[in-house]
Formats: sequence, structure tokens, C-alpha cells
Amino acid sequence: MATAEQTHCNRCGAPLVRDAAYCDRCGERTNRARRLVRLTARVEILFVLLILALVLGFAYVYAIQKP
Repeated sequence: MATAEQTHCNRCGAPLVRDAAYCDRCGERTNRARRLVRLTARVEILFVLLILALVLGFAYVYAIQKP
């Protein structure tokens, strides 16, 4: 999915440098930075859920093997 590159700040309208994460003038986060933060949060949640599943799986196997 292709998205248009953001050229101006949503808050103050200042021009943005290419691939900017924040506006140099007002500090507002760019649309690209917001997308990256959402993606990172999803990956972290998935990672934590996978670790939890792994721990629960090992606990279950340990519990059924214990005499």
C-alpha cells in the first residue's frame, strides 16, 4: 500500500524534511512516525503474548509430568 509522503506539518503547516519523524518548528509527530509507533506497539504486544504462551506451555508440560 503506497501512501503519499507528508510534506507539511499537520499542526503548524511548516515544511518537513524528507522522512522526518517530528516537525522541526513545533515538535508535532508526523503521520509516518505515528504509523511506526503503532506498528512497534503491535509487535511488542505480539512478542509478549508469544512469551506468555511459551511459559504457560512449559508450565503445563511440567505439571503433567510431575508425579
